[in-house]
Amino acid sequence: MAHIVENSVRVRACVTGLLLAAGCTGELGGTTYGGGGPAPLPPPVVNIPPIHVDCSHVGSGKDYQVGPGKEFEAIGDVPLESLVAGDTVRIFWRAEGYHEKIMLGGQGTAEQPIRLCGVPGPNGELPVIDGQDATTRPELDFPFDGHQVRGLIIVGHKHDDPWELGPTHITIEGLEIKNAAPPHGFTDKAGSGVDYAGNAAGVFVERGDHVTIRACEVHENANGLFIGTAGGDILTTNVLIESNYIHDNGMDDYNEHNVYNEASNVIYQFNRFGPTRGGHGNNIKERSAGVVIRYNWIEDGAHLIDLVDAQEATDSVALPSFHETFIYGNVLLRNGYGPSMIHYGGDSGETEYYRKGTLHFFSNTVFVKNDNYDDYDRSAMFEASTNDERIDARNNVFASSLEPTELRAVTFLGDRDGVAAGALTLSGNWVTNGWLPFDPVREVVKVIGQVDGLDDSIFGVDPAFASAADHDFMPAASAPLIGAGASLDGLPPVEHQYTPHQQARARNDGASLTIGAFGR
Repeated sequence: MAHIVENSVRVRACVTGLLLAAGCTGELGGTTYGGGGPAPLPPPVVNIPPIHVDCSHVGSGKDYQVGPGKEFEAIGDVPLESLVAGDTVRIFWRAEGYHEKIMLGGQGTAEQPIRLCGVPGPNGELPVIDGQDATTRPELDFPFDGHQVRGLIIVGHKHDDPWELGPTHITIEGLEIKNAAPPHGFTDKAGSGVDYAGNAAGVFVERGDHVTIRACEVHENANGLFIGTAGGDILTTNVLIESNYIHDNGMDDYNEHNVYNEASNVIYQFNRFGPTRGGHGNNIKERSAGVVIRYNWIEDGAHLIDLVDAQEATDSVALPSFHETFIYGNVLLRNGYGPSMIHYGGDSGETEYYRKGTLHFFSNTVFVKNDNYDDYDRSAMFEASTNDERIDARNNVFASSLEPTELRAVTFLGDRDGVAAGALTLSGNWVTNGWLPFDPVREVVKVIGQVDGLDDSIFGVDPAFASAADHDFMPAASAPLIGAGASLDGLPPVEHQYTPHQQARARNDGASLTIGAFGR
């Protein structure tokens, strides 16, 4: 296993909460991944953030206060292009949103990040950054002026900086971010009116290292988050997405998503992902290496999670972490008919860049609301692109509101273009009666993949959730899930569980593991 080097002093400070407001972000736990050999296990959670962050200024730099009665009335009055380590831009809530664009490209440090944060209103209202008719500070230094149409809050290389000097340790937290999408437009830095690009994002990261997006609400953009544009020396690295509410992003096609990333070392934790706008687009689309998705609530989208090939950063394929993905402790909901919930492999047709590794899927609770299916409606849990993609699924609840039938099937391995591929191994799972390994209509689907271990699952009618109707998936005291899980040897411990919404608490299974995303 590649070595994990930890800054133990910083981790201890994070655990005790001493540095939370000072950029103790949990950013990969202050962890650096070594190269070569198998991919390392995910770093530990070092703090559980609240839904509202503390936007106090604690860095050694300047405290830029923005809002009514503050030093800066508008965000555009702040010299954003000149921010340095330890600076904080504090945006105070006001009834009217801030219709202004933001570009961040400075260099923070682990101890002194550059922070853009919102000070909430009297009832916890987040300050709103609204892309509709937004203005742009003329002095902002974008990577290229053409990037202005790509986002509302942009993190990237300042064009006038040396090429090797990219943004580092940037934290964005406690803001509501919306309306970076056509048909909305804005005034650019030259004073001209322009429209957002069709793939614009609420937060667009052209390039960066240690970028944290925390406790924000991101909605009604073309893409909610779009992180990473290329590989090599401009690959975006070490991204933390935590405790956000991301929903209703997308356009009238399937090319824009709640989140769309191509980076390296990306951790999602404690987020609430609502449906995409109009049901189009994926909830999470990832082309990144080192993806960890843990302790989140993920609801609908075309695919809930789409883990596909490297497209621009094709050199990422050489990283061991590109071929190991960890998804654990999540709640995944499919409300009605839709494509496969999790797609693993690739979508370009250039199979040399596909995942060709292992998706570790464990201690999740999956619920499919299928009681309104028509004949020949069917859902699939997983979809693998080739037989080189492996899925190891342990200690999960796979439940549906109604027992499926062959005419209204719920299957474990779905198909793409009529071919069901991949190698799925199941162990220690609870499954609603009637779930099938493959689509039973074999004249439609050619099966070349394999599902092992399904017969050893615990089958039943009712997993005994506290209240599935109310989306309370905690197991009741008598639930067959309690203490029935299989070993998670070789996998990271499941130490937390999601708390609706955007929060978490410590998980305690006792002497034996409980199946699903929740202990007792």
